[in-house]
Amino acid sequence: MRVLFIIAALFITSTSHAQFSGIQPRGIMGSAGFGFVNFDINEPLTSNLEIDDGVYTAVGGEKGFGVANLYLTISLNYLKADGDTDYNYTSGSNTYTSTSKVNFDLNLFQAGLGLKLKLIDDGWFKPYVEAGGLFGYFQIQYKGLALGSNISGPDSNFKKDDSLFDFGYYGEAGLEIAFSETFGIKAAMRMTKNKTKEFETLADQKVDYESQVYYLGLLKKF
Repeated sequence: MRVLFIIAALFITSTSHAQFSGIQPRGIMGSAGFGFVNFDINEPLTSNLEIDDGVYTAVGGEKGFGVANLYLTISLNYLKADGDTDYNYTSGSNTYTSTSKVNFDLNLFQAGLGLKLKLIDDGWFKPYVEAGGLFGYFQIQYKGLALGSNISGPDSNFKKDDSLFDFGYYGEAGLEIAFSETFGIKAAMRMTKNKTKEFETLADQKVDYESQVYYLGLLKKF
């Protein structure tokens, strides 16, 4: 979030009132990307939550302000990974179900809104930095969870999936390569920090996590 404030400050201090009055928005540059992601879990610690490396796909777009090499960006991202955790769930009937090392599929949907600053906006090579906010939907789908000897206090109504909204922010750095005025590619690294509300299947604990995304994208101007 500090990076976003810094970019906003640069935007304000590097432009005058006269420049703002003459802003001419440019066309929209669309993008589609694919890469991989790894996760670092800060919370919960007591549930031994682990998420393996996963895949990352994204589509998005950007529109220039016409001053200070600044762009408004929007992105829709999908992250998929596997993991395992200790399962602890208390149902509405106050029946407690627990087992250790349950495998799960993670599906994470995110929408991002940010500001991009292109350090160089002319020529073929355009390095940039970007920062913004994230709104996501964090879904855990447990695999092979069934009543058995490894479950204590079994409840026929235990949850096989759990999902909540999460919120966070990101910072990104990358390089765009323009082959023409309307087509290019980019390579980027994105770091995020997110937190969810309390998951019922994780003993009512929040998931506080960070991720590092490395991806390649195609650029097309419309």
